[in-house]
Amino acid sequence: MSAVRESIFAASPATTRGQAVHLDTDPKGENILYTNGKTVFIRNIEKPHIAKEYTQHSCNVTVAKYAPSGYYIASGDERGNVRVWDTVGEEQILKLESRTFGGRVNDIAWDGESKRIVAVGDGREKFGHAFLADTGSSCGEIMGHSKTANTVAIRQTRPFRAVTGADDNTLVFSNGVPFVYNKTIQDHTRFVQEVKFSTDGEMFASVGSDGKIFLYDAKTGDKLKELSTAEHGHTGGIFALSWSADSKRLLTSSADQTAKIWDVETSNVVNTFDFSGQASAFMGHQVGNIWKGDHLISLSLSGDLNYLDPSTSKASRIVKGHQKAITAFTVPEDKKTFVTGSYDGRVVSWDGSSGVATPLEYAQHSNQVMQMASSGVKLISAGMDDVVRVLDRSTSNDVSVISTNALPKSVSISDDQTIVIATENEIQIVQGDKKVDSHSVGYSATSIAINPQGTTVAIGSQEGQVYIMSLEGTKLKDVHTLSKNRGAITVLSFNPEGNLLAAGDSVGKIFVYDVASGEVKVQQWVFHTARVTSIGWSPSGKHAVSGSLDTNVYVWNLENPTKRIAILNAHALSVSGTAFVEEDRIVTTGADACVKTWKITHH
Repeated sequence: MSAVRESIFAASPATTRGQAVHLDTDPKGENILYTNGKTVFIRNIEKPHIAKEYTQHSCNVTVAKYAPSGYYIASGDERGNVRVWDTVGEEQILKLESRTFGGRVNDIAWDGESKRIVAVGDGREKFGHAFLADTGSSCGEIMGHSKTANTVAIRQTRPFRAVTGADDNTLVFSNGVPFVYNKTIQDHTRFVQEVKFSTDGEMFASVGSDGKIFLYDAKTGDKLKELSTAEHGHTGGIFALSWSADSKRLLTSSADQTAKIWDVETSNVVNTFDFSGQASAFMGHQVGNIWKGDHLISLSLSGDLNYLDPSTSKASRIVKGHQKAITAFTVPEDKKTFVTGSYDGRVVSWDGSSGVATPLEYAQHSNQVMQMASSGVKLISAGMDDVVRVLDRSTSNDVSVISTNALPKSVSISDDQTIVIATENEIQIVQGDKKVDSHSVGYSATSIAINPQGTTVAIGSQEGQVYIMSLEGTKLKDVHTLSKNRGAITVLSFNPEGNLLAAGDSVGKIFVYDVASGEVKVQQWVFHTARVTSIGWSPSGKHAVSGSLDTNVYVWNLENPTKRIAILNAHALSVSGTAFVEEDRIVTTGADACVKTWKITHH
């Protein structure tokens, strides 16, 4: 038995308000490179559902850059570590790990020979470090700044030059190699956010929080002109810039919610792309960009990747997703879409074949989404904002909001669309999208499930018991108590026929019970080492899939309980959701904000 990953619907780039995001592309311009959490994503620009990930950093990754050769990537993290690793093949072999300085790495640049690296950021004694990519040995000194350095660029042809920009409002121009201080440039009046050399190596440009754009001679560092005095310029801080291949135009992205293309020779604005119509005023801030070949992409603070079309001055495509950990997940009956909810309350519908993500605006919560369920056209989501939302997916805007008056710990829905909600000490019954009854319980409820037929409800408790109850109309009646689990019940799942119940607990064990008799049918599903977060059954009911805080996914065999397929480290940090979409295909979600599909081979 085996599992092969088919696709990664990747997380959106991580963003922070007021901070530039340094995106990159491979030398061929086929993939975009960015970070989120502890993961580096290599994502196909034309087909964003095709992606690779690098997960070997032990803390949050802040920036990643391709070597000009395309064979290596250097990625830096918030503790000052830079890892250089191989992009050829699936092994991603580590070439070098270097401790640059004590704090966050904000930007990285390679020289044109793919031999030398300069990293800058928030150090204790220094704000930049130049070293050889092979050995980590020093190849010069990056000095001259008094505050955190935000950006670095290296001229790609000899004679090499390096430029850094920092929170002290200055640029430092260095000769190389080895890199030595040449001079400090003090044209900006606020933080410098990004610097880049032109493609032909004749100029470099800088942008900053003061909304200004300066051009300099690449060999001497002498100022040539200021672009930002032109009419129709930016009205807010500028976070990113990119050069066209012919070095005649610049793309800039700003907090004024626009991206602009500039003609360098005439100093005029050629195109303006307006993103002020995005969800909220600050989410439209543009904080990063790339220009490679025909691809112009600007990054919104919301994490949206906006593909810019200069012929229309509009975005031709917007790639969306989650920036925060996915905390809830369901697969509607058509099995063609997946719906996810995240830590920040965002709810997104994914096309299962193309990976296109569509935020469901009417289903959003103001806080973390706790759990999701679906039946027919109904989509149910429970949030930490103490409400359960019932969305009609056929219209996408017909939503019922049910106040639970307490934190909804768990939610479930039957085929006849009866909804059951578990709060700390109460079970609530919803029919016709309205709360029709509630029942107090004398224990701390942690999870709930209703069988497909809508006749039986299972309630898990903090003490490790599962209470089986019959549902007649709106009334619950005790049937029996299941007590084999040794930890708090964290997830309950009925099989498609409704005669078996899988119960996962906080110590990583899953027991399968016969609902009618209460007898244990399976007790060998015990290989998780942490809290079980999700259990899903295959369409035939012969297999189940589970996920856990231990980052692992297991596919279980009901007829032969000792057989299993292990997908170790399926998601960075933890697995939050698992489901079958076909008998031999599963979908998983995790705290890495990714959705992944896997092909399963049963033996």
